[in-house]
Amino acid sequence: MRVAVGMFMVAAALAGGCSNTGGGRGQQDPAEGILQDVGDMIRESGQTNGRPPGKLADVDAYQTIHARGYLAVKAGDVVVNWGTAMKGEGDAAKGGGEVVAYEKAAPTAGGYVLLSSGEVKKMTAAEYGAAPKPAGKK
Repeated sequence: MRVAVGMFMVAAALAGGCSNTGGGRGQQDPAEGILQDVGDMIRESGQTNGRPPGKLADVDAYQTIHARGYLAVKAGDVVVNWGTAMKGEGDAAKGGGEVVAYEKAAPTAGGYVLLSSGEVKKMTAAEYGAAPKPAGKK
């Protein structure tokens, strides 16, 4: 009985010490998480197929794994610059890059933007306008 109670206390202490992994930033904005999910979906599709996805159908295989991101893109809440590659893990640490995807309001009202490094950044409309975009994209 003592062992069971002791194990419960250790488990409770460990669980109580766990928090989100947002680096001390507190709760993550759901829109930020969706853009991260879109980035993971695009990166995985590109790694599997040897090229970045060119349309929504190219990421259909990931709709279960990355449901939030997939559904946001399908609904039009997130706009993807299809055909834009995500950086590899080594280059991703450098940050920045081109706009791969963004909340549909970002160009006019600001919002979260996914960069090719995998970084998700909240931008004003002016910052979005100045951010590097893939050739032929706005």
